[in-house]
Amino acid sequence: MRYFVRRRLTNAAIAVAAVALAAWQTRRLELALRPTAFFTGWLLLAAVAFCALYNARKRLPAAPLGSSAAWLQAHLYVALASGGVFALHVPWRWPNGWLEGALFALYAATLVSGVIGLYWTRTLPRKLSRISEEVVYERIPMLRGQLRDRAQAAVLTAVRTAGAATLGEFYRERLHDYFERRRGWRYRLLPNMDLRKQLLAELTESTRYFSDGERATAEQLFALVRRRDDLDFHEALQWRLKTWLFVHIALTAPLLAVAVVHAWLAHLFYGGAL
Repeated sequence: MRYFVRRRLTNAAIAVAAVALAAWQTRRLELALRPTAFFTGWLLLAAVAFCALYNARKRLPAAPLGSSAAWLQAHLYVALASGGVFALHVPWRWPNGWLEGALFALYAATLVSGVIGLYWTRTLPRKLSRISEEVVYERIPMLRGQLRDRAQAAVLTAVRTAGAATLGEFYRERLHDYFERRRGWRYRLLPNMDLRKQLLAELTESTRYFSDGERATAEQLFALVRRRDDLDFHEALQWRLKTWLFVHIALTAPLLAVAVVHAWLAHLFYGGAL
């Protein structure tokens, strides 16, 4: 733990020092009546390009390019430092024109999605580790189908054995859709245990009307309802992680493309050459 704290403090100090150095050089250029936009702009473009290289590094795990953990740390702190350089580069006004607007929106979306992803990757795995065993995302539909089949088979067996339909009616009215359907987008965005608690409370209340055989099956349903809710929770949080990563990476290519066009046009209109 001390190592990680020390590493974070060291990396944060380096990032702050880099931004401070960039701010000092920008001030020097201003005092010399020289343009500062090219210095901060190319520095910002270099930072964005470096951050984009992390995705390429992950595709080459066997290449002798340093550990993935080191690349991740560099990616995080260079990205955060780029926010300071961005503040030095942009004028404090609303973006002028579609190109500036697009560049501002792409950079802001990429940076914000990165910060959100940093928070999620640090917190969501801990939440998942507290919910039963580890579940592979791609196997969740199959596991849900197995739970549905087990629930239906248990209820049918109880109805045939006990000769009573009370449990069957409860399953048809309250639990059939729960085991059959996926949860909606609202649950994916804000997963909670409300439905689980409601169904378990209703099942507990209904046990007074069950026969002895049905009560034994109801105990199985209690476990299956909890297990299904755990799977839905796993899917919601893992979907969030996968969707975030896809969006964050998808923003990188257009950000770089628009940034390069912006730099080319800036030099072109200033009269310089790339």
